[in-house]
Amino acid sequence: MAVSPPVLEKGNLVKWALSFAIPLAVFFMLPVDGENLTRPMALFLAVTAWAVVVWATDIINEVAVGILLPVLYIVICGVPQKVAYGPWTSQVPIIVIGGFTLGKILQDTGLGKRIGLTCVRAMGGSFVGALWGLTLAVFIVAPLVPAITGKAAIFCAIAISLCEALDFRPKSREATAVVLATCMAVASTKLCYLTGGADLVLGMGLADKVMNTKTAWMEYALHNFVPGTIYTVMSVGLVMLLLPSKVDRKTLGPVLETKLKELGPVTREQKTAGILMILTLVLLATDTLHGINAGLILIMVAFASFLPGLNLMNGTNFSRINFAPLFFIMGCMAIGSAGGSLKVTQWIASMTLPYFHDLGPTSAGTAAYVLGALANFLLTPLAATTTLTSPLAELGVQMNTNPRILYYAFQYGLDNYVFPYEYAVLLYFFSSGFMLFKDMFKVLAVRMVLTAVFIAVVAVPFWTFIL
Repeated sequence: MAVSPPVLEKGNLVKWALSFAIPLAVFFMLPVDGENLTRPMALFLAVTAWAVVVWATDIINEVAVGILLPVLYIVICGVPQKVAYGPWTSQVPIIVIGGFTLGKILQDTGLGKRIGLTCVRAMGGSFVGALWGLTLAVFIVAPLVPAITGKAAIFCAIAISLCEALDFRPKSREATAVVLATCMAVASTKLCYLTGGADLVLGMGLADKVMNTKTAWMEYALHNFVPGTIYTVMSVGLVMLLLPSKVDRKTLGPVLETKLKELGPVTREQKTAGILMILTLVLLATDTLHGINAGLILIMVAFASFLPGLNLMNGTNFSRINFAPLFFIMGCMAIGSAGGSLKVTQWIASMTLPYFHDLGPTSAGTAAYVLGALANFLLTPLAATTTLTSPLAELGVQMNTNPRILYYAFQYGLDNYVFPYEYAVLLYFFSSGFMLFKDMFKVLAVRMVLTAVFIAVVAVPFWTFIL
């Protein structure tokens, strides 16, 4: 008996129609003049719009789109192959490989579950307490580990282990809340310290060059620890407010104690994994001393886990790690490298920066925030920082506004995103498969709007007072 081909539902037909209509509209509506905006740049924006629509509507597997995206940039936009695949030569892929391996070790040994459950019990055994406990742990580690991607690898593994320990199904509201809150904590605390991320150090250096100053670590912390802490609390609090758990303390308490009893006493493997994790934190925290980046550290730790005597990893267990999200991550990173190569950043700067003139500190700071948030759609934070920091700082000088205000607000903009492809840290957490896109999008969209209010009402007045 012949099997009839599957029929597309009406909703999917609309999604497919949008996946073609929106990129075409983007291409034909752009003012291509051959100078400021070239045809390859317009094609790049159309291809990127296609990828965003497909990811948002989920009509094609995200990994498949990630694999194809660099090819489209090469074939359609004329981006050199070494540029489109340039992210593969960065430390991101080895961070993913090392981080996923570390996560597998925490999962297989049960150490991740033990850490997660202990955090929950220490914070009173409530769901909300668990999220604040994880946030506090990130706050403690944040100034010690300069590599934000390294922090992401460690805390993502702990968040997933907590979900598994409490039987939170992937993409359930509780699982989404746990993983997203942890992601927000890792990303937001970065802004408190100059060593929070490589892009902060680079950008501050560019701004200092324009101002002819030298911003010290403690000086930056004086300017940003208070607003950064408030921002982190706001970010994690939004997750709790918009994704409230249906699990109350009375229900969670007995489950928690049962799960802890099931783990039994601490095993040799858990002790060994714990030592390895502490060693990883120490190496990540001292990277300025030994000069080894986070990716290489995680790969060395992954290798060490295979050694006789440790035996935390073997060929069979390693083959069971799902590395498919790596292709999604690297495809997304091609957006930033391709956009930079085609000089889309310069076009954005020429379109937006003239509007900053004659603005007061609050309006200029809010505009700098909006610029950062918009730049995220097409560029990586590092690319946006490299391209737009100096022009922003120069504008601040011309406007008689402290350039630091514009730079700080711009960095808050770069920390606001709604799609996973916009930021490597969000990509890493989203690729775990534990977050439901719809719920994640809702929280991030509300946070983006509220952060603009936070910049205007809280951050800029604070910076104006203290600078």
